[in-house]
Amino acid sequence: MTRKAEPQVLEVGKAEVLEDGSDVAILGLGNMTSLALELAHRLEREGYSAAVINPRFIKPIDRAMLEAYSRRVAAFVTLEDHVKMGGFGSAVVEALEEMGSQVPVVRIGWPDQFIEHGKVDDLRAKYGLTVEAAQAQVTPLLARRRRPALVAS
Repeated sequence: MTRKAEPQVLEVGKAEVLEDGSDVAILGLGNMTSLALELAHRLEREGYSAAVINPRFIKPIDRAMLEAYSRRVAAFVTLEDHVKMGGFGSAVVEALEEMGSQVPVVRIGWPDQFIEHGKVDDLRAKYGLTVEAAQAQVTPLLARRRRPALVAS
């Protein structure tokens, strides 16, 4: 991410929509924002419209953003560099459930177990904290919204 020329005051609990979309909302928390953008671009090449959101805050969670996207998308994807159990993805699931939303959530994060030491990229690959793992999990949820890819003439 690039630094903004003019610093701005952040509204507490307000997420930042980096890219808007209507098929899937990808929430990349912290250092996972770059993976969220890469996932969005891969899905867009498959013909899906992907929103990329920087949640900025875990608590309070941006319920208005979640509600707005739950009316439009077929799935949410949360990407976090934390343990999934009790983490940001869990908070998204709980908030959506409280709203009565049945939109599925693909949660990408660390399992609740001991993680050995090693190179971060190797560990992320082993435990599924990758764009490929997220894409493999979300694509079947989007299959009903498949749009024909544009053909260059």
